[in-house]
Amino acid sequence: MVTELKKSEVESLRGLFDGATCAVFAEYRGVTSGEMDTLRAELRQVNTKLKVVKNTLARIAAQGTQFEKAVPFLDGPVSVAFNFGDDISAPAKKMLDFAKEHKNLKILGAVVEGAALDGKGVQTLSQMPPKPVVRAQLLGLFQAPARNMLGVMEGVARKFLYAVTAIAGKKKENPQG
Repeated sequence: MVTELKKSEVESLRGLFDGATCAVFAEYRGVTSGEMDTLRAELRQVNTKLKVVKNTLARIAAQGTQFEKAVPFLDGPVSVAFNFGDDISAPAKKMLDFAKEHKNLKILGAVVEGAALDGKGVQTLSQMPPKPVVRAQLLGLFQAPARNMLGVMEGVARKFLYAVTAIAGKKKENPQG
């Protein structure tokens, strides 16, 4: 019966690893259950699930997924924040903000698109803008040359129109010249 429970837990974790876009790993030694509940509630707001994992079972579940590089983080009492949304920086922001208030929570690292990040990498990740903002910034960069070219062309046409209008005005004042 015990092995059936472990197999079930491994399958559950594998499902989380397979569906997640990124995961943030933290040591929760000294964090109370009430504080963990508060953190869970904050993470739910950004489409992230916090789960306390058994390291051996998590290592087994991570095999064959993009989270294989998370094995070094699985030491001691570890919780994993699985993100299922587009904003991969949101769980890092929430976890770091919570860790500032609760010194017992230590951010160990993260895995994003198969790349392992240490604690400093997680801090950098938390400062990234959300994906829709990055897309809008890139779109603005791509549109800028066309917009500038259009402005130049409008300026040339405008100057030509002013010149024609000025010549027409002079012709009206002096019909002979």
